[in-house]
Amino acid sequence: MFISDNHGHVNPVNGLGPKIVAKRFAEKGGSFMVIVSLLPSDFGLNAGDINDVEKLYRLTIESSRLVSESGVKSVPVIGLHPAECYKLLERGWSINDVRNHMIKVIDAASQFIKRGEAIGIGEIGRPHWDVNNDIIELCNDIILYAMETARDINAVVHLHLERKGRETVDSIKILADKANIAKEKVVLHHAAPDMVGIGASYGFSPSVPIGRKGEFDAAIQLGPIFVVESDFADDPKRTGSVIPPWTLAKKLKNYVERGIVREEFIDSICKTNMEKIYGITL
Repeated sequence: MFISDNHGHVNPVNGLGPKIVAKRFAEKGGSFMVIVSLLPSDFGLNAGDINDVEKLYRLTIESSRLVSESGVKSVPVIGLHPAECYKLLERGWSINDVRNHMIKVIDAASQFIKRGEAIGIGEIGRPHWDVNNDIIELCNDIILYAMETARDINAVVHLHLERKGRETVDSIKILADKANIAKEKVVLHHAAPDMVGIGASYGFSPSVPIGRKGEFDAAIQLGPIFVVESDFADDPKRTGSVIPPWTLAKKLKNYVERGIVREEFIDSICKTNMEKIYGITL
């Protein structure tokens, strides 16, 4: 049985770090993990400084490399979380200043991807809490630019979004159609159950958090049309907020042992679907 984690973070400065995370995941049967950029503030970096953002990217890429060296194959996805856009606005930046900065942030990510150092852009997107329409429009502009960039370099995009079911997914379809991006390259990170079916029907790649009670159970009723994630933060101050990758592995094995799903189901969501998204062989 092949076990993967489609979206997790590691913190080599203040957390367990890539080597320990990989070791514990491998011990429970984990084989593949997508390492996604944390917030710049997690490393004492400034999201408004493009040089600091590039430092964040290098930390993410190096962490992914160390995960791979520690027994779990890994690829990095680099970008700036939408919460950082919100923080810049709170600091007094204008909408246009944030938009222009995020274009630079995405352009910088694309250079790493072109060099083969990373595989995708993310997580970018919209705040998951209610914000005004000006901020939503700003974030949509950023999403569209990221999709267009990813299209041109054959990269994946991990989207952080609000969880409003069809409304959320339909809005992303409009942007994806406009960008003309291959929809399987668009990962709906932390997808709620009511986003999975409609997302997959549009060709997107819904990524279901296994740690949210009942949500994986709801998703499996729809068939192997999604991937699974821990969204591990590797933050000792937030140990109860999301599950670690090794718990993801234990839970997936438990679903098979209890006869809820067959091994082939896990292989489909953890291997076949992942290979399709990332264009790699696992």
